[in-house]
Amino acid sequence: MTGFSSRARARVERLGFRTLYRVADLTYALGVATPKRTVAGTYWSYEPTNPHGDDPGLAALDRLPDDAVIVDAGAHVGEHAIPLARNTERRVVAFEPNGESADRLARNAERNGLGDRLDLRRAGLGDANATLTFYRSTFSKCSAFDRDLATRWGARVAGTESVPVRRLDGLVEGVGDSGPTEGVAVPPPDAIKVDVEGHEAAVLRGAAEAIATHRPLLVVEVHDADSADDEAEAADSATDDSAELREWLRNRGYAVEDAEDVWVCRPIEGPEARD
Repeated sequence: MTGFSSRARARVERLGFRTLYRVADLTYALGVATPKRTVAGTYWSYEPTNPHGDDPGLAALDRLPDDAVIVDAGAHVGEHAIPLARNTERRVVAFEPNGESADRLARNAERNGLGDRLDLRRAGLGDANATLTFYRSTFSKCSAFDRDLATRWGARVAGTESVPVRRLDGLVEGVGDSGPTEGVAVPPPDAIKVDVEGHEAAVLRGAAEAIATHRPLLVVEVHDADSADDEAEAADSATDDSAELREWLRNRGYAVEDAEDVWVCRPIEGPEARD
């Protein structure tokens, strides 16, 4: 009975995803933007839903000063980046490797009149500089550098792109002896938000020096390994990865607050902090 329930739930979820993305294609094609109310304020988007409206990570980021610099790794179509930048002096540097999502983020940013205050980088972040194959999924949010992840929930690979991946440490001002080594410099971040479909640890490893130097707030969306065939194996793998990442953060003097599927990680000051 349990197996049947799991299969039935999976079929319903696949149907829901398929319907959602067909509606999203339609709203972008017709240019139908609607207001989205969030804990960081209201903004306009061509997306049909508002999945991060009450997101605790978004709420933590919105408590930053109005002139903060926020790096958004895995910005998708701007559900965090746009409300954080709108009606403030914040600078949001949004990294999005999916070309389709980046195009939609740019449209949403233009609809909100953000101009140059939202700095869109069409690239991924990781722990090494490289050019990798990116698998664009028919379910846009599933798109990833991993083909298996791009085909979750009955999705298909709609196309592939060669996408640059960069270490944040090679981009941030004030890191290392020689400063930025790749592309246009990123100002010292007050916060780094990471939502990269299971590759969060790689992004943070590639930003280790920036994290040690500037001590930003870290908001990390934690993903399950839900593409595995064996649910128990997937759960064990996700638990091991989470434990390793939690230890990595603790060793760098960060306290991790669990808030639903989001970790809000703040630097520890004083004798409790580790080098």
